[in-house]
Amino acid sequence: MQASNDVVGWQLDDKVARLRIDRPAKRNALASVHWAAIERCLAEIHASDARVLVLEGVPGAFSAGADIDELAELLAHPSGFVASNAQVQRTQLALQRSPLTTIAVIDGVCVGGGLGLALACDFRLGSTRSRFGLSPAKLGLVYSPEDSRRLVNTVGLARAREMLLTGRLLFAATALEWGLLNRIAGDDGVDAALATLLAELDAGSASARAGIKQVLAYLGGDAEAGHAAATAAFNDAFASADFAEGAAAFLAKRKPDFQ
Repeated sequence: MQASNDVVGWQLDDKVARLRIDRPAKRNALASVHWAAIERCLAEIHASDARVLVLEGVPGAFSAGADIDELAELLAHPSGFVASNAQVQRTQLALQRSPLTTIAVIDGVCVGGGLGLALACDFRLGSTRSRFGLSPAKLGLVYSPEDSRRLVNTVGLARAREMLLTGRLLFAATALEWGLLNRIAGDDGVDAALATLLAELDAGSASARAGIKQVLAYLGGDAEAGHAAATAAFNDAFASADFAEGAAAFLAKRKPDFQ
């Protein structure tokens, strides 16, 4: 494993990068140093030949959100909140704009900043014991516009309003119904469910998925993903090697061999 620090690290296996947060004693609560480590790992992964990124925590905890110890320090020195918040936003944006197909594997608690991290992923796969919540109002805070957009794009305005204004904790079945989860793992567990999803993705073109993500980002209101970039992604695909292979395979009634 390539480690950015003793909590965050990643490894590459057959073009699948697995980025792990490993801080079980704190239920994977994240301080600024951990957000920075995730950002560094993302840069390293993007420089590798990975095609898919899996983001995972430890059994029982994807992430409990903000580190309480750091919060106490920031309350004593409020000016530090600006830099801390900027780091969180940079990391989440780097994940959201990743050209890779991203999957958050969630087993247990996924709240606050942890849920913000999961919402920046393309897929969220959870165990039956996963649970989700956002409670800024209970802390006297306002949820950021960027985080709010991702939430609204995922669950819709009415449900985003309920989550943010009440701080309601959602369990796996409700999270699936609302769109916070794409899938709930069955009796075989999250590893088996992840293997199934990875096999489904492996049947498609990584470059096509990256282009599709650009179009969806534009439709989702990402200011950096303008209409021109989305249209270019659409048009460029027709001249790509993957399209030539996919079309040839379709006509020959065989499985495509994408690069």
